[in-house]
Amino acid sequence: MVGIDFLWIFGGGLLAGLVGALLGLGGGLVAVPFLNLIMGVPIHQAAAVGLVSTLSVSCGAAGRYLRQGELVQVPVGLEMELGAALGGLTGGYLVGWLSGPIVQIVFALVMAASAVQIVRSLLKQASQDDRHGTVGLGRRFLALGLCYAAGVVSGLLGIGGGMVLVPILHLVLRLSFKQAAATSNFMMGLTALPALCGFIVRGDFQLRLAAPLALGVLLGANFGSRIMPRIKTRLLKVFFVGILAYAAVEMLRKAVMTW
Repeated sequence: MVGIDFLWIFGGGLLAGLVGALLGLGGGLVAVPFLNLIMGVPIHQAAAVGLVSTLSVSCGAAGRYLRQGELVQVPVGLEMELGAALGGLTGGYLVGWLSGPIVQIVFALVMAASAVQIVRSLLKQASQDDRHGTVGLGRRFLALGLCYAAGVVSGLLGIGGGMVLVPILHLVLRLSFKQAAATSNFMMGLTALPALCGFIVRGDFQLRLAAPLALGVLLGANFGSRIMPRIKTRLLKVFFVGILAYAAVEMLRKAVMTW
C-alpha cells in the first residue's frame, strides 16, 4: 500500500497511539473504527490490525511509564493479566463464529458501558485519584473475573481491552486514573498476543494495513507517554468518555445499516 492510503493509515496510527498511551486504551479503540468506518476495511480485518496497534502502544508507552516511578503497578498488572490473557485467547477463538454486525454491536455496547462507569466516577464528590483504597480478597477475585471478560473483548474486537481494564483497575482495584491507564498499557501487550494468533490463523491479518498503522502508533504512543503526567486527570476522563460515546454511536449505526 503506497501513496495517500499509506499516509491516511499512518495518520490514523498516530492518533490511535496518542490516545492509547494517554488513556490506557491500547490504540485499538481509535484504530478499529478508523479502519472500519473511514477506510472501509471489513470489521474482522480491522480488529486483527487493531491488535497490532495494541501491541505497538504497549511497547511504545509501557517502557516509559515503568521509568516514571509508581505509575505502573507491576504486581497488580501481573496478577490481573492471568485472567486477561486467558480471555484474549477465548475471544480470539470466538470471533470467527460471529458476523460483522454482531461484532460491531458488541463493540458499541462495551464502549457505552465503560463510558457510563467513568461518568459515574466523575460525578462522585470524593475523588479516588489521589489515594489508594483498601482492596480485599473479594474485590481482587471480582477484578480477575472482569479482566477475563476484558480479555474476551480484546480478542473479539481487536481493541486491547483497555477501555474495560482502565475502569476495572480504577473503580474496582482503586488505583488512581493515571495509574490505571499506565498499568493497562503494561498489561495489554500480553493480552493481545494470544488473540492475534487466532486472527492470523484465520487469515484476517493484513500486513499491508498493519505496517503503516504500527509505525504511526509507535510514534504517537511515545509522544503520549511523555505528556501524560502533565495533563489533569479530570480532563483525561472527559476526553475518554467523549471518544467512547462517539465510537459507540458510529459502530451501532453502521451495524444497523448493514444488518
